[in-house]
Amino acid sequence: MALSASPAKVTLSLRGLSMVFLLASITLLFISDNSVPEYNGVRFLGYKDFSSYKYMVGAAVIGMGYSLLQIISFGIFRILMKKDSDVYYLIEFYGDKAVSFLLATGSAAGFGATIESKERNWTIINLDNNLDKVNLNGFFNVIYASATLLFLAFLCTAILSILSSYALPKKV
Repeated sequence: MALSASPAKVTLSLRGLSMVFLLASITLLFISDNSVPEYNGVRFLGYKDFSSYKYMVGAAVIGMGYSLLQIISFGIFRILMKKDSDVYYLIEFYGDKAVSFLLATGSAAGFGATIESKERNWTIINLDNNLDKVNLNGFFNVIYASATLLFLAFLCTAILSILSSYALPKKV
């Protein structure tokens, strides 16, 4: 028995899956600060202290906005109204390409910063001028999981980009 799913269902499913991955990625980034140890009642650092992680948040937010826009427009114009527009296919084609590249670079920035930062020996100088090592493995593991989810969202969007590439010559 062969699986037969309409292109509309596959597209909508991939957009929804991408949205879930992006939402989970942003959630992990926001809760990553809870895994940073405190030193004398003060948090050592957070994701906002790294420009790579801020870029990840920005990429994920833009990806979520685009996915939400596509889900809404897809649901309204294609499924409910049964109308197709050439402009929609062009926007989908170029938008999928741009967002997939954005998500790929956001994920790569997160992986690169996490791997580089985990290799450092993080130390702080306490009030007695002694050096204390700080274990940030929990923080970086949460960020690594967030970058992985962002990469999975990129894969969904890249598949959508390929599907929109195939659909464009047939519709325009």
